[in-house]
Amino acid sequence: MPDTIFRTRTAPSPTGYLHLGTARTVLFAKLFASINDGIFYFRLEDTDRNRLQPEAARNLVQALDNLGLTADEGVCIYKESLGRDSFYGISQRGKFGPYIQSERKSLHQEHAQKMVDQGIAYWNYLTSDEKNELQAIKQATKQPINYYKTCLERFGNQIYVDVQTGLNDPRKPLLMHKLQRDEIITCVDELLGETKFDLKLEEDYGLLKSDGYPTYHLAHIIDDYLMQTSLVIRSQEWYPSFPKHYTLFMDYLKFVPKYIHIPFVLGEQGNKKMSKRDGNVNIQDYLDQGFLEEAIINYLAFLGFNPGTDKEMYL
Repeated sequence: MPDTIFRTRTAPSPTGYLHLGTARTVLFAKLFASINDGIFYFRLEDTDRNRLQPEAARNLVQALDNLGLTADEGVCIYKESLGRDSFYGISQRGKFGPYIQSERKSLHQEHAQKMVDQGIAYWNYLTSDEKNELQAIKQATKQPINYYKTCLERFGNQIYVDVQTGLNDPRKPLLMHKLQRDEIITCVDELLGETKFDLKLEEDYGLLKSDGYPTYHLAHIIDDYLMQTSLVIRSQEWYPSFPKHYTLFMDYLKFVPKYIHIPFVLGEQGNKKMSKRDGNVNIQDYLDQGFLEEAIINYLAFLGFNPGTDKEMYL
């Protein structure tokens, strides 16, 4: 990484309100930045165009600002060094922008092309019926699907056409990472320690969709690298994707940031992730009801943490 300043981030999708669990993750990220004299930034991951809710973007930024969890750079409401976005009604500031991921689509496609050139990405032209056939074989044999081998046998050198040709193809192919291979890798989580993953048991996955937008897998890797992210803090629901992201980082960039996958906030029964069924999980609703920002932050800090004393307030 060219910059030695510690940098971490929050990168929510504008698909709804600020979830209690997301707010807790943001709190931890901001605290890590603070204790490391670093930067905490906000990136809006809006490449899933089907679930996009434009009004949610401003609501997310506003709710974090109300909690005192304002980012040092990136997406914001009040400061406008990169100008106000007319679609979302939010602003951006910082030297690594744009911080709205959909505005980086051409950049993602540029890096996707380099991955094709290096042979670590390829086009999958399989139809829905053909994919379903492979899924049926997978269920019968209990073996992962080898998409690369199948596509190479059926489509030959077509799987390595350039990005623009692939995106213009009426078959609407999916660009995939050639992940599956005879290799065991070791991924290190700063909280959970080391885990070994056998890549023979993994399956290749999508990088670039037919609409030209990147998947989360491609977009966050490119953006975390270019925005010089030191530490990625995210929920443990992403832990099964750890080998995918670690391998793509190493295949393409020869670099992997540090990762922390934090435990879920559990529901009342204690056996599953908290959801609406367990009560209100919308942070803004608590603020609207008059709960103090300091009380909410204190509550979030104590979720999954015991300081070993009877003290209940740390403000």
